[in-house]
Amino acid sequence: MSTPEPRAPEVPARLVFASGEWTEGRAQIVERSPAWRRSSALMQLSLWLLIPIVFFIPPHIPWVLLVLMLGAYRAFNRFREHRTLLALHGVCPKCGTEQNFPELGRMKRPHVVRCRNCQWDLRVEAPLAGAAS
Repeated sequence: MSTPEPRAPEVPARLVFASGEWTEGRAQIVERSPAWRRSSALMQLSLWLLIPIVFFIPPHIPWVLLVLMLGAYRAFNRFREHRTLLALHGVCPKCGTEQNFPELGRMKRPHVVRCRNCQWDLRVEAPLAGAAS
């Protein structure tokens, strides 16, 4: 079961092509607090509760190691999720195609999306919450 995502207001975002060309877009971004990141990381570590169960599936040790690594990997990713991109809509500065971009989730630094029409990578720039416009 997952927790419902909060509804985030739309903020202006820039879609920047490698040559420096950019267009304006609209994004929904949730800023994650340190408390949310810690609790979410701990929830991902709850996968480790499966270790006693998977230990009995032969071969024993690889399954235990897999669950250990998977839980640690997921917790590490949640702990570094400072911002979550819920939606992104804009026009590709390279080809001019208006689209909804599917690369959502944890915003990386820089966050890169791919145009479905021209297949070029675009960098997403969005202001932090509370930043002066």
